[in-house]
Amino acid sequence: DATGVALGSAITADNCGIASTINDAPAVFPLGATTVTWTVTDNAGLTATATQTVTVTDTENPTITAPVNVTVNSDAGSCDATGVALGSAITADNCGIASTINDAPAVFPLGATTVTWTVTDNAGLTATATQTVTVTDTEVPTITAPANVTVNSDAGSCDATGVALGSAITSDNCGIASTINDAPAVFPLGATTV
Repeated sequence: DATGVALGSAITADNCGIASTINDAPAVFPLGATTVTWTVTDNAGLTATATQTVTVTDTENPTITAPVNVTVNSDAGSCDATGVALGSAITADNCGIASTINDAPAVFPLGATTVTWTVTDNAGLTATATQTVTVTDTEVPTITAPANVTVNSDAGSCDATGVALGSAITSDNCGIASTINDAPAVFPLGATTV
């Protein structure tokens, strides 16, 4: 709304003089166009009217504060998170809010994702704020060692070299970075735990 609008003055004339010039302007003009009707009355009581349009525009951007940043664990057996509760943005505007939306995905990947919140007021003006959603992996990987191995010592030696250990079976919700073992290059006689 607008108050204290300077309307100007109507220009009037009459052969016998003007008794009054009035208008029906409201004290407060709403957003949009308002028609003001001016009425002039002469000394004989005759009247004439003219109209004026007062248009109030909203140039004040809305305000928005995004919800606090969120950190969640990935879904069980997955490297992503779904159903993340983002919270609600706090918005305000002098002429009212038309909509508040965000660009959050349905599925958040591992790591940090920026969510942009946008508020639009009734005049189409917008403002944005961002929120960070961080997905962490707390699910430990699994590993099954290869089967135990029994080998003969190398010819003329009490040790064994070049032992084929086989491969461990591994699994993880977010992928395996590495699989290593502490096997020696030379296995001594007897049992060695790898």
